[in-house]
Amino acid sequence: MQIRLGQNIRRLRKEAGYTQEQLAEALGVTTGAVYKWESERAVPELELLVEIAEFFETSVDALLNYGWEKRSMGQAAERLQHYIENKQLEEGIRYAEQALQKYPNSFRITLKSAELYFLYMDPKHAQRAVELYQKAIQLIDQNTDETVGLLTIQNRIAACYCYMDRMEDAIELLKRNNVGGVNDHQIGLFLSQDEKRGEEALKYLSDALFMGYSQLYSVCIGYANAYVVLKELDKIGEMILWLLELGKGLREPGVVTWMDRTDVRLYTILAEAALLQGEEEGAISWLQKAGDTARRFDAAPEHRTSVGMKYYHGSKRAASYDDMGQTALAMIENFMAEGETGANLRPLWEKIREKET
Repeated sequence: MQIRLGQNIRRLRKEAGYTQEQLAEALGVTTGAVYKWESERAVPELELLVEIAEFFETSVDALLNYGWEKRSMGQAAERLQHYIENKQLEEGIRYAEQALQKYPNSFRITLKSAELYFLYMDPKHAQRAVELYQKAIQLIDQNTDETVGLLTIQNRIAACYCYMDRMEDAIELLKRNNVGGVNDHQIGLFLSQDEKRGEEALKYLSDALFMGYSQLYSVCIGYANAYVVLKELDKIGEMILWLLELGKGLREPGVVTWMDRTDVRLYTILAEAALLQGEEEGAISWLQKAGDTARRFDAAPEHRTSVGMKYYHGSKRAASYDDMGQTALAMIENFMAEGETGANLRPLWEKIREKET
């Protein structure tokens, strides 16, 4: 590989609009020194090389024209990813060890090599995966992938411990990284495999079940909003009705629960979708259902997850916060205060309220 330091300094100087004299003054050197660099008769000392890179807001690697080496590393990482995606594990691991020798301090190469070993899901390969994951943690400052972080790597290590029959180490590592309950489902699963820890497993699984439904609720509302924008209105009803059916299977019949309050918003979304499709009667029907459900909830509001939810054995904490209104009826009113469709729903809502009074 040919280093073109002089050419790069000259190119960067001209792009920045500096003369050789001006660059020399800025760096505190002679004009002759700049001339010798650019004509490749001399090279700057290391400290000065770093100063030049900082002055032009670039890296020393780029200044030295190390782009070829970076492209090679990138190609190696892409090849490793190909082996991962196609489950070509034996060939992939052979290549991984070669890549690790060539790029021993590359985060991407180390992490992808760890993934190849992890995919074997046996004790021998899991041990090597742990070694590489721990090395990747040391190199994590190089990471530019927003989907990867310290938490995800440590959770991979916990999974490796499972394959290595180090279940207690796996559980303890997952617990240490259980920020916001993100690992509740995995901890509960691992605990459930110990016949003496079933009760402890149910607590984690219960919180995971509640969190899973809450996340699905937010996801489905997001889908509904997107489908309104994309004019794919028929898909709104499909998704929201699916979520309502799922929620029905998670609640005790005849018990007012926090899920009734969440249903109010779902019924109102269905009314909005019906109106957008020109189905006024359908919109009225869903609004009536939203109103009936809201009044039933407001008459005996219940926010604790431990009440009315099947299979729940966790803490008696309150359900997730929402900002749609102090009461369930207020949720409907607030929904209709937003946007053109909400405004179009209001006359139908007022007609329903008049009949009720």
